[in-house]
Amino acid sequence: MATSLPNFLPLFLILCYVGSTMAAVHIVGDQLGWRPHVNYYSWVRSRSIKLGDTLVFNYDATKDYSVAEVTQFKFIACNASNAKFFDNSGTSSVTLTEPGQHYFMDQNHCLDDQMVFSVLV
Repeated sequence: MATSLPNFLPLFLILCYVGSTMAAVHIVGDQLGWRPHVNYYSWVRSRSIKLGDTLVFNYDATKDYSVAEVTQFKFIACNASNAKFFDNSGTSSVTLTEPGQHYFMDQNHCLDDQMVFSVLV
């Protein structure tokens, strides 16, 4: 039985490699990017976003836009303080490494229900 373990090692390594390469990159808002007046809930529903995928937010940093990943409580309160992730550089990437609901918002456009969405992975 001990000799069969080395036979399975190459198969195990191949499966690990294939699994790791299947992660997708999603450009939030597609060509519209991350900006006001885009229905991000429709965008999320049109995607199959999975654990390990990366969300890329493209936006105009000169317009004081930002990306924050926050808790559900902070999302409901439109509060980006102490965010799990925060960036305002103009291009932000978040890899979804934990299963569950993820909440994203712009710190300046949340109250008017723009530039917000959540996704379950």
